[in-house]
Amino acid sequence: MNVAVIGGGVIGLLCAFELRRRGADVVVVDAGPMGGGCSTGNGGWVCPSIATPLPGPGTTTASLRWLLRADSPLYIRPAAIPGLAGWLWAFRGHCNRASYDAGVAALAALSERAADRYENLVDADIDCELERRGTLLATADPAELEREAEVLRALEPYGVGPVEVWDRGALLADQPSLAPELAGALLVRSDAHVRPESLCGGLVAWLEENGARLWADMRVTGFRVDGRVVRAAATSAETIEADAFVLATGAEIGGLARTLGLELPVTAGKGYSITIDGAGGALTRPVHIGDAKMGFTPFEGALRVLGTMELSGINARLDPRRVAALERAAIRYIPDLSLEQRRVDWVGMRPVTPDGLPVIGPAPGVSNAFVATGHQMLGVTLAPATGVAIAELVLEGRSSVELTRFGAGRFRRA
Repeated sequence: MNVAVIGGGVIGLLCAFELRRRGADVVVVDAGPMGGGCSTGNGGWVCPSIATPLPGPGTTTASLRWLLRADSPLYIRPAAIPGLAGWLWAFRGHCNRASYDAGVAALAALSERAADRYENLVDADIDCELERRGTLLATADPAELEREAEVLRALEPYGVGPVEVWDRGALLADQPSLAPELAGALLVRSDAHVRPESLCGGLVAWLEENGARLWADMRVTGFRVDGRVVRAAATSAETIEADAFVLATGAEIGGLARTLGLELPVTAGKGYSITIDGAGGALTRPVHIGDAKMGFTPFEGALRVLGTMELSGINARLDPRRVAALERAAIRYIPDLSLEQRRVDWVGMRPVTPDGLPVIGPAPGVSNAFVATGHQMLGVTLAPATGVAIAELVLEGRSSVELTRFGAGRFRRA
């Protein structure tokens, strides 16, 4: 079978990997460089422990104090509000306990064995700098530790854990560079992390070595459809004919999906990071600071500071005020960290749906197009399972991964 994967980020590349591994002839097309976009500067966390929907009980109320502050963890650019009004209203409708709990269960099932799936990539000689050191979920509120531990214990059937509750002394003994204002942390030993640039580079190399065609800097503009069958994709350079098509273009998928009559309310939840060369020894494990909605990932020879959520529409503009907020948070929680070394400031458009769940499955209305997008901050965690699900759907017509909550038609029904 000939399959065209549209989108060369981590989701598209892992869909292509699983398709090619099963014998499909694969072409991957991206409007920019392969492995670029949102895949390059994220935290690389493989963390089922924090795989939760974005909307939840009290989210709207708790976030009001942040919304219009450009240096806050969550920021909505005022000029973008009219264009986001419908999306925000739908998001508000999912800020309830029932929707949140159902989403947690669905994401937990999808992210089960996430670190083991990365071990499979290493076995396939894909160098992704996988480290299985766990993740520290830190907070300044001692009472929050035990509350969060109870939440994580409920996820143990999905492979999350074991979870260890550390007080301030244990946390600082393990990570002495952290600020003493932190009351403690949860160590989730089942979590892992990769370096996203290495992961994407390794997948690109594997696909090229195994006969896939990779076409960068080529934008798909629409499709030629015959009845219920997609025959070809039109691009900025040529027409691509295939037996099946996978749409994995991240936050920019809305316009392309509409050419197939599919309405996908996916917007960009922009995230920021600062990668500091020479600071890799500041920490030995990834750390998530719940109070500040930010975190750190140690890589070999570098430290990545990451966080924030910005809703400003589909654009890749870097707001220096957001970077400055990350700088202040980084120094607050690692007081001796130097930001004067060689560094890279980055912004990426994370694809976000109103219910905070990805869209994975067949495209309604046509028989041979499939969607894989909307993974919010969980792209690296969920990418291997998404790749397996899409490959099975395309080649076998069914998936071993439970996808009921992730259907592409759920927004049309709503």
